[in-house]
Amino acid sequence: MRFLVTGSSGFIGKRLVAKLRKKGHWVKEFDLDKGLDILKEEDCRKAVQDIGTVIHLAAILDEHSPALWKVNVHGTENILKAASEGKVERFIHLSSVGVHGEQKGAVDEGSSFNPETDYEKSKMEAEQKVQEYQELMHITILRPALVLGPNEYWKKIIKLIRKFPLPGNGKNKWQTIYIDDLVDALVFCAEHKETMDETFILAEEKGITLEELCIEIKKALGLKPKLMKLPFWLGKPLAYIFLVLSPKSLITPQHLDRLARNREYSIAKIRKFGWKPKWNTKEGLKEIVKALKEA
Repeated sequence: MRFLVTGSSGFIGKRLVAKLRKKGHWVKEFDLDKGLDILKEEDCRKAVQDIGTVIHLAAILDEHSPALWKVNVHGTENILKAASEGKVERFIHLSSVGVHGEQKGAVDEGSSFNPETDYEKSKMEAEQKVQEYQELMHITILRPALVLGPNEYWKKIIKLIRKFPLPGNGKNKWQTIYIDDLVDALVFCAEHKETMDETFILAEEKGITLEELCIEIKKALGLKPKLMKLPFWLGKPLAYIFLVLSPKSLITPQHLDRLARNREYSIAKIRKFGWKPKWNTKEGLKEIVKALKEA
């Protein structure tokens, strides 16, 4: 099969390209370091020539970036337009479970949209653009939970847990998806045509609480599994102080709100199609700490 992977140099993209090639597929990479810009329509048109499936990963997560909306929304629209005009058969779009925002109970594919952050709002609008093309191509939308893996984001989280108390009681669910499972799900959908024209939530089988997650990180670091907690009402004003001192710090009022969010998801739908996760948060955290120590 012939694939175009946008965002191919990213944390997910590198692993996806490697796995597709290992399985014998032909893959064209699309990223700025490959000389291709998703904001340039001509680059998109050239990239989709003789491609059967586009797997669209390219996105900006940094909410401080002025290019967030351009890349996440307009970039998605550019590659969609090019793919439809180039007669691409399938378009697999990596969205985010964040489009659902805060919900009561377990989120599934039918849950309402309730994005709160700029990133989540941009992913919702990108999804809406994708849906507009469903009569021109076969569309598959994947909404992963927070991706767990050895990257800079989790490196920062681990450092924070070592140094700072946990705001709130930590009893909210924190269901994630390990990077290897996400890549596996992408390949599964790419290779199984029955997943065409479907939307799936991707996550580990059963989540743990935020409190348990923090304790597991401490265990993996070889620290005492003792957790200091800070009342949420006190953590919020402190976060505003950190925001003034360091605008790009993870300790911001918005991040505290996301920490306190209930992250509970149902993966019943994709399980019916034959995919299931192999990893859980506890196992993933051990691998992350091990990788960060080695690095």
